[in-house]
Amino acid sequence: MERTSTVFDTVVILTNSDENARRDRYTLQHFRPRSVVSFSSGSEAIDYLSVNRADMVLLDSTLDDMDGVRFLKLVRHNMQLKDTPVVMVTTDSTRNRVLDAIAAGCAGYIIRPYSAETFKQHVLRASQVERMTEIEQQQVRDAREMVDMGNFDDAIEAFEEIVSEQNLARKYYDMGCKYLVKQKYGQAIIAFKKAVKINDLFAEAYKGLAEAYKGKNEMEQYKLYIQKAAEVYAQFDRMEETKELFIEVLKYDATTPNPFNTLGVRLRKSGDLAGAMHAYRQAVELTPEDENIFFNMSKAYYFMGNIAEAKTNVEQALQLNPGFAEGRKLYRKLFGKEFPRPAPEDTTGRRPNAAYHASVRDD
Repeated sequence: MERTSTVFDTVVILTNSDENARRDRYTLQHFRPRSVVSFSSGSEAIDYLSVNRADMVLLDSTLDDMDGVRFLKLVRHNMQLKDTPVVMVTTDSTRNRVLDAIAAGCAGYIIRPYSAETFKQHVLRASQVERMTEIEQQQVRDAREMVDMGNFDDAIEAFEEIVSEQNLARKYYDMGCKYLVKQKYGQAIIAFKKAVKINDLFAEAYKGLAEAYKGKNEMEQYKLYIQKAAEVYAQFDRMEETKELFIEVLKYDATTPNPFNTLGVRLRKSGDLAGAMHAYRQAVELTPEDENIFFNMSKAYYFMGNIAEAKTNVEQALQLNPGFAEGRKLYRKLFGKEFPRPAPEDTTGRRPNAAYHASVRDD
């Protein structure tokens, strides 16, 4: 059996099937683990992991006291364990169960029975994603040492280099959502994991900047960067909530060609206007000729008090479909006059389009 260069100290196997545990142990020989510990109880595994470091957890969908997704959620909310890669290894290949596992934060999803090569690829990918920011994390540690030594200006320069691409986490998050739409679940997991790791890195860098400015007794800058660190954490918690909602959209509106639009409507109705606008922008990238999306954006801008953008977007919706009755009504409300192009006799006003018929309008 060919060996891999990746070596694990400890791997935890979680399953209530002795046969599955035996198979996983055998296949793990690729990675030469120094210790393999098995549990059939999720609660016992949580107790073990709370005091013992593990390089990888292989998780079945059914345990003695809970299901795999429930275990994943417990791990995700435990600060000691949130960085431990957990790979689902299960016979359950149903789409909704895979989506549930991704929403709960799995690092990979392997379907039983698996080949040794498939197992190896998924486990390697999961471990590599967890280590993807090692260089940047070392930069943070080096910059913190500069703060401890009183080299505040050098530390500030180092931290500012780290946070120079503040939108990188958001880019990976959006990438993950788009992979989900295409049912490329492995790539989606990687993208979401990268987003989490980068976001945590940025927050730590902002905290470091705050400490460096405090060392220079520049308290206004200290307060500014402490606030930025808090905002990064808060923003990503909100993104995690949005990811879970987005996955629910995919589960129950699987025939909808543009789930970003559906997500935007739900977020707008829940009062999250900023989140709704972000979802609508993603929707436009997928289906740029869907007037319903521009109509929805117009309504969101209206509720945000941005009348200029509300006007621009309702005009765009009516340029695409002059016969769009709800759009013409909103145009009258915003402009105080009729849209200059008359509605055609065919009130759909456009060529047949499957995406149009399945679109969601924010009524």
